[in-house]
Amino acid sequence: MKLWTPTADYIEKSEMTAFKKFTEERFGISIKDYEQFREWSVTHLEDFWESIFLYFRVMSDTPYSQVLSPSEHGFIGSKWFEGATLSYSEHIFRNYTDERPAVVYKDENQAVREVSWKELREKTAALRQYLVKCGVEKGDRVAGVLNNTPETLAIFLAVNSLGAIWTCCSPDFGSESVVERFQQSSPKILFADKVYHYNGKAYRKKQLINELAEKIASIEDVVVVNDLKWRSILALAKKNQPLAFERVAFDHPIWILYSSGTTGKPKAITHGTGGNLLEHFKALALHQNVQAGERFFWYSTTGWMMWNYSVGALLTGATLCIYDGSLSYPALSVGWKFAIDHKIDHFGAGAAYYIACAKRNPVLPNIPFKTLGSTGSPLPPETFEWLQSKFPDVQIISLSGGTDVCSAFLTGCPWLPVYAGEIQCIALGAAIEALNEKGEPVKNELGELVINRPMPSMPVFFWNDEGDKRYRESYFEKYPGRWHHGDWIRITEHDGIIIYGRSDATLNRGGVRIGTAEIYNAIEKLVQDSLVVCLDHPDGSSEMHLYVRLNEPLSPKTEKAITEKLRNSCSPRHVPDKIFQVPDIPYTLSGKKLELPVKRLLMGYPPEKAVSMDAVKNPAALDYWLKKRG
Repeated sequence: MKLWTPTADYIEKSEMTAFKKFTEERFGISIKDYEQFREWSVTHLEDFWESIFLYFRVMSDTPYSQVLSPSEHGFIGSKWFEGATLSYSEHIFRNYTDERPAVVYKDENQAVREVSWKELREKTAALRQYLVKCGVEKGDRVAGVLNNTPETLAIFLAVNSLGAIWTCCSPDFGSESVVERFQQSSPKILFADKVYHYNGKAYRKKQLINELAEKIASIEDVVVVNDLKWRSILALAKKNQPLAFERVAFDHPIWILYSSGTTGKPKAITHGTGGNLLEHFKALALHQNVQAGERFFWYSTTGWMMWNYSVGALLTGATLCIYDGSLSYPALSVGWKFAIDHKIDHFGAGAAYYIACAKRNPVLPNIPFKTLGSTGSPLPPETFEWLQSKFPDVQIISLSGGTDVCSAFLTGCPWLPVYAGEIQCIALGAAIEALNEKGEPVKNELGELVINRPMPSMPVFFWNDEGDKRYRESYFEKYPGRWHHGDWIRITEHDGIIIYGRSDATLNRGGVRIGTAEIYNAIEKLVQDSLVVCLDHPDGSSEMHLYVRLNEPLSPKTEKAITEKLRNSCSPRHVPDKIFQVPDIPYTLSGKKLELPVKRLLMGYPPEKAVSMDAVKNPAALDYWLKKRG
């Protein structure tokens, strides 16, 4: 069902239209509609990305020799804009102005705080000065366990200004999860918040900070935000000292993000500076239509790639709006009130937030948003319809992409209508298809999402991944020469996209991916064995089921111990909705748990399509789920 159609004025004033005119003039072409534009962007890949580079006036000390030097593999090892040297944070600060704040910030406990560009620059310069004093150089890693605050933004910008590499976890992560991540990237300096607030409760993190300092051998210094050392760093800064920027090679790492850890340790996904710079210009300015002077908000923690993505809004000259804490505490109206009070133009959140709002149907004022963004999990058609009924003139932009590219390759477009339950389009520069079981591209049929040509924002490598072994296994084993993303999608008759969930075993809780290995590792001493799956329901909700094998009957005491261990060692999102005792856990011949087959059985797949019994080490273990089917 069509919910929204852009006006001629909306289309004409969009950044996408300005870029289209630039491209047409540069290449002497005529673009009639979006799908033709996207087709051109992937068949003329080098011309397209060079147009992005030029249109957004990317600053480089040195010229690039060519746009793309493909590797023999086609993806891993491909070189973009070789010779170019640039700085992500420098492109942010070129939007410095006294006319509007850089940041508008609020959390659960404090009054709103506006941060001017002057204050942000001074804090960034002070922190940069401290990092230089500590011997931090280009290529060193600096880590954070931090809340989503202006201080965290300044720390990242300071780290980036030196060409050092940023890596961050949210304070709601358990200590084991953080240690497992940072041990891979070996940070030199750690910044941390000593407390975080959520749903009206304070959580002290002193023990976690001490544990990280003890267990991560590479850490040479720890700075606790708003502690004595922090205040001295800012107080002793030379306020008038100019903020300098180290321009680095296009593929020099900007940050290390972490996968969910489904098959072992979380992958340390390392992104390049130039690739993320170009991608964020494209995604935020063109697809989300974020323009200078507007206010952009996307609710996120620092442990989710949407934090990195939202920082990119500053590239467009927009003001970044931040809310730290729960958008639903003490009421669902908190997020909407923040938007009203601070005149937010672009409002973004996880699909779960909108689903919760739709179920409770609060009275909402007609906020004059430009766009409403959703990601983290598919937004159900009913929730699309509810949102559009509340905000009839607003473009709803559902996004999908992820940590792998630190952006969205399924996204919005200001030229296109919005249909209930559909993402508007495949992004420019993204050569995406849906493949059926025979590996053939299909339309209007369920298929596996694949990407056929490289994108600059794909990882440059995984940290400590010798020979790119994990990188290849993650994306290229199923379809050699094509990026296999692990999503079930359908490309509709009008080129929209419907996502039907993950095709692998990654769990999705409130828009945050969770690896099954993290759960197994946390409770291994409490149970004999375990298996976990997440079941998606048609209304957009989901349930996480944990199946455990024990030597004695499952008791309330054991259930409580499992729940507390997952909550404290991982996060509240890791706590299952239901725990079941089973006689045995099924394994493949090669020793892998049958997570996806079990999920398929619970979703109603015929047994012969859910699992190949020839590949099961202990087929009788599946009897429990086969009987549950009736």
